[in-house]
Amino acid sequence: MDLFEKNPELKTARARLQTIVDSARKTELDMYSHLSSIFAFIKLPEDQCRNQARIRFSQPNNISLIIEPSDSFDHQMNKPDFSAVLGKLINAPGNRWRDRLSWCGVKVKTADCPRPINAMADPKQVVLQTTDYVHLHMTGQPFQLFSIGLFIYGNVFCVGIYNHVGVRFSPNYNIWSNLDTFIRVVRCIITNMTSHQLGQNTTVTQSTAGLRDEWFTKLQTIRLSTCSDYAPDDPVYEISLGGTTGHLDGERWVMVGSPIRVSLSLFGRGTLVWRVRNKRTSELRAMKNAWHSGARSHEADIYKLIQGEHHGVAHSDLEADVMHPGSDVAIGAAALRGSGGANSADHAVLHRVFIYPVGRPLYKARSELELIRGMRAALRGHKFLCDQSILHRDISVGNIMLSSDENPAESAEGFLMDLESALCMGPRVETRTLNPVRTPTSEVLKDTKVEYSRWDVEITKYGAPMTGTLQFMATDLLLSLSESEQASKREATNMLIEHKTHHGIESLLWIFIYSLIRRLLEAGSQNMDDQWKMWMSGLTDDLNQYFGSATPDSILAQRTEFRPGLVVRNFPSFFSAPVKCLVEKLREQFELRHRNPLTHIAVLNAFDIAIAQLTQS
Repeated sequence: MDLFEKNPELKTARARLQTIVDSARKTELDMYSHLSSIFAFIKLPEDQCRNQARIRFSQPNNISLIIEPSDSFDHQMNKPDFSAVLGKLINAPGNRWRDRLSWCGVKVKTADCPRPINAMADPKQVVLQTTDYVHLHMTGQPFQLFSIGLFIYGNVFCVGIYNHVGVRFSPNYNIWSNLDTFIRVVRCIITNMTSHQLGQNTTVTQSTAGLRDEWFTKLQTIRLSTCSDYAPDDPVYEISLGGTTGHLDGERWVMVGSPIRVSLSLFGRGTLVWRVRNKRTSELRAMKNAWHSGARSHEADIYKLIQGEHHGVAHSDLEADVMHPGSDVAIGAAALRGSGGANSADHAVLHRVFIYPVGRPLYKARSELELIRGMRAALRGHKFLCDQSILHRDISVGNIMLSSDENPAESAEGFLMDLESALCMGPRVETRTLNPVRTPTSEVLKDTKVEYSRWDVEITKYGAPMTGTLQFMATDLLLSLSESEQASKREATNMLIEHKTHHGIESLLWIFIYSLIRRLLEAGSQNMDDQWKMWMSGLTDDLNQYFGSATPDSILAQRTEFRPGLVVRNFPSFFSAPVKCLVEKLREQFELRHRNPLTHIAVLNAFDIAIAQLTQS
């Protein structure tokens, strides 16, 4: 406090900030330089334990913060007014959300206080704005349980803590009459709080440079992988399932490369899929990290219902709720806010599922032929499940993978994964071992096993009546959602339609067209001439137009006349004749869906013809 009052530059910054707040024509942009001076001052002194600030608040200027490889669609290039980065990055903070540890939102008017007047009031615009980049922060910063933000609005400040359940705000404080509190709060963020206290999951640690090199050496020694799995600046994370030693705490997994899939849903499941290797055995798995609701069955329970195996469906060999290290208490979203039991069925709990095989995204297909074969294999897997009365209900581009094998067997070129939202509608087949049985001939049979079917309407708890990723959801489901939203505004009732097999097949059509476009953009040439750049720009616009919307109505507007499929006509030189013919057949089946619902056989036949034509060409 004394140092602040003795510093002419800081006193000038305070005076100018107060003038800006009192002006009707000033914006938060006018506040940045003066707040930067104050933040720079606060980081200088040592605390009583002689700790120095390790984090700095950086003003990102015109940088658009990004998330590394993601299948997100409504990917807003939103960013906070200030973001907290490690001090060593302050001169070159980069443009990645994973390097942001905390953030600061600034508004010039005190009336922009984020705290609602009452609990029933609609969220304020500043809360909606910050939520937009909080979900980017929690996705881009791997395994973030919550996100801490500092709000400055006029001469007042507060702190907000966001997680997958909601947000809580501290009381409001006037900066200048509570300057000591303001300094303590900023110092706490930049000096005293660890990465775990700033929100990172306590079961995850980032490896030091030495441990990173040690891991690479092990991979090269056993010839399972090389450093090419990692980008040069990729961090390496080590993860456990938490809990006590008896709860697999002794097992560790190491993240491999970049995530396979990330979800931008802040208040949804927050799904993150990452390639991992068991640190002890080096076995490769895809680890799915998501918030699991007690209203749904565990994903592993659904895998156990599958009779037999199919190359087009992934397998799971381990799943568990994630525990706080050293305890048997699950990490629950509600418990992080100080309300609700962590293990309660009414609240979301962090859950991890380990899946094999490990594949590649569809848009990484090396050719049209590989993409179509992978889609056909996944469709066959979908039929395999449907034949057992298991309906996936969440077919999206992140749930279909291509095989990582160089020469996969037929029907193993791709596979379907992520069965958490699946619904089992048929009988459960169970096996029971009978006690020793004496036959009429006095022969005693031991260990006799019998199979029988049991109907159970609660085989799987499936949560919401309608699930799926909007951008790939079947058209009739989107229409039902739209009508339901309109009915709720009129306080009318409108039942959502039931998810059927043909809805999942339609989702596969949209995923196929999306992947056709995304594959071309991913493989774009480094040495493009002006004409090629114009074509790539057009493809990017089409991808955003057809798959970048985030509401049922806006997506429906792009579905008329099978508009996404028109891409093959608009850019004929990018697509082969068999692919053009395939898309046209899919369009015909889509247009006739109300008279003749889409079937596995019809779509598989269309894929088979295209594969035969591409193989011969």
